[in-house]
Amino acid sequence: MSSSISNSEPFRLLLRAALSGLLVVPVLAVGYFFGPHVARIDYFHAVEAKHARLASLPSPKIIIIGGSNATFGLDSERLQRALCRPVVNMTLHAGLGFEFMCNELDGRIGEGDLIIATLEYSAFTHAVKDNETHIMLVDRAPVAWKAIPWYRRPRVHLGLAIMRCQAAWNYFSGEWSGEVADKVYRADGFNEWGDLTAHLGLPYRGADRQHRVIHELPVFDDQVLSVAGQLVDSATAHGAQVVFTWSAIASSSQRPERGRLVQERMTAAGFPLLGTPEDYTFPDTAFHDTHYHLRETCRGIRTERMIRDLVTAGFAQRCDSR
Repeated sequence: MSSSISNSEPFRLLLRAALSGLLVVPVLAVGYFFGPHVARIDYFHAVEAKHARLASLPSPKIIIIGGSNATFGLDSERLQRALCRPVVNMTLHAGLGFEFMCNELDGRIGEGDLIIATLEYSAFTHAVKDNETHIMLVDRAPVAWKAIPWYRRPRVHLGLAIMRCQAAWNYFSGEWSGEVADKVYRADGFNEWGDLTAHLGLPYRGADRQHRVIHELPVFDDQVLSVAGQLVDSATAHGAQVVFTWSAIASSSQRPERGRLVQERMTAAGFPLLGTPEDYTFPDTAFHDTHYHLRETCRGIRTERMIRDLVTAGFAQRCDSR
């Protein structure tokens, strides 16, 4: 008798697992289609307006891609005024990866366009990324689905269902009581060019409230060269140009040896970065909440240095009075 009971135990466990699975599927489906947003802040919703501007601008135009160093730290209105070309700042979050940033431009590159890629060090460490940032993005901005390769979409769909169920539980349990009135990370904190401006004018937060740059290994991922090559080839086919520039970074987070290696590898492959890392390194006090997010004064200085480098290298002509 005991042998019979023990032999039936695996069957019962299997049955329980099957029943649990039958319950999980409808729960995930309900969460996917009817669940709340996965995050209480709507920062990623800004991508919808960025894509709308990208689609509406005539060529020749300037398109900025990269991580949040350019979201916080560029003055696109000043750039447009100086170079007399319409500008769209497509940047949002380094976690999206360089490949995703390039995919967003598919079908939107025109004759005479200039694509400015300003990448944080993490982009050179991992050019292709597949993480929760993509889930948070498509949750708020469905237009971003087209930039995710088809073979990664099932994981993102599943992740979206799971995270919406988790968000529903957080609301139900009272852990989340509603939308967060964030002073900076919000969709209406962007201007018409795609720059985040909600942080401008805020007081210095202090060193204890700033996130330093985490320098991962390897320093340089060869996939960067493949992605860069595809971007340049696509731009060239449409009569456009691509230029790579340095990200703004705080002095205590800068690592000169990394900059030298990045410059050497990119230059050898035919993708040199304009200027020098030193020109885009600023005091820690010039940054908001991370050592990539410039505050107001040095945001303007960084933009002027980029304009200077673009004009000096022959990628643009200055047309304002300066």
